[in-house]
Amino acid sequence: MRKILTGALSALAAFAFSLSAGFAQDGDAAWRATVEKAKGQTLVVVYSDNKAFDTIVEEFTKKFGIKVQSTVSRPTVILPRVKTEQNNGQYLWDVWWSITANMVNVAAPAGMLQSFEPLLMLPEVKDVNQWRHKDYLYGDPTRFVFTYSHEVSFSLYRNIDVVPELKLDNLDALLDPRLKGKIVARDASQPNSGAFALAPLYKAKGGDFVRQFMKDQDPKVLDNPQQLDTTLMRGGAAVAFGMQNTSYATCLKDGGCKNITPVSQLAITLSRGLSVFKNAPHPDATKVFVNWLLSKDGQTVAVREWAKHNLTGAVSMRKDVEPHPDHKADQPDFNKPEQYVWVSTDDGAKEIDAVVKIFKEVMGK
Repeated sequence: MRKILTGALSALAAFAFSLSAGFAQDGDAAWRATVEKAKGQTLVVVYSDNKAFDTIVEEFTKKFGIKVQSTVSRPTVILPRVKTEQNNGQYLWDVWWSITANMVNVAAPAGMLQSFEPLLMLPEVKDVNQWRHKDYLYGDPTRFVFTYSHEVSFSLYRNIDVVPELKLDNLDALLDPRLKGKIVARDASQPNSGAFALAPLYKAKGGDFVRQFMKDQDPKVLDNPQQLDTTLMRGGAAVAFGMQNTSYATCLKDGGCKNITPVSQLAITLSRGLSVFKNAPHPDATKVFVNWLLSKDGQTVAVREWAKHNLTGAVSMRKDVEPHPDHKADQPDFNKPEQYVWVSTDDGAKEIDAVVKIFKEVMGK
């Protein structure tokens, strides 16, 4: 009886192996065919202004021989353009690669994106067990936005040379009259770094506090993030809501910004990822790029290149890709996700929506 059972199990195992091998071969064949078709296409990608994106794209082109047409643009610029084009029946863009807040809060609800899961082909990408936390793979419940990287970050910074006598050691100090007229804020009438900076303040102190802060302290509102960053760095303000991490990192790298410091009480979790525009014109090139970037190889390149050009955020959700040694502290604690405002995902939508509404109400936007 034992021999028969062993033989039966062996036969079953052999059958299962042959099935899985067959599926693997079919999958490999489909992937190879997609790669071949993609070589005749030019991938059209839009991403944020960061040198790391350029070098990652160079690695992709070198590996697959697929041409990439890249456009650097802020969401406030690209979103209205793409929406107008789509309304006129023009579908010119393939991939959007950036911080995911506007993908989640604006593009997905507006029907500008397509479902992401059907694009996944490689088993190592599709397997949720390869990722650090399955609940944080997608930024939205519709699964249009894949988030491959989350980092603990800041959007509120202080110039300690302006009003140096003020101890900004608690959030109530933001209402200190000495700060009135010495605060700059990014226009937070839509999801952006200004709204990100206000969101944890709303979570910690509530809507009435945010409203009072906006009314009493009379912040100077700037729509241009570079202008906001420069104003704080040159001493034109004591506090900046919405300063870009990349500007701060570059300034530190160049030996400056010794007098600039983040306000640690208002940490956020910033998410980077991908979405694919509706009716993407180059579907094969899109699939190859998406699957490669989310593979172990692609994420290894992404972490390496991000660390070369940024002081934070060289982390991946993949279990088999370690954070850059200098960036390990940037990875959020997934055992206590409630301690953060996930400003780039649907989890942070409540806070983002609330501060955008308050900002518009107070500032008359």
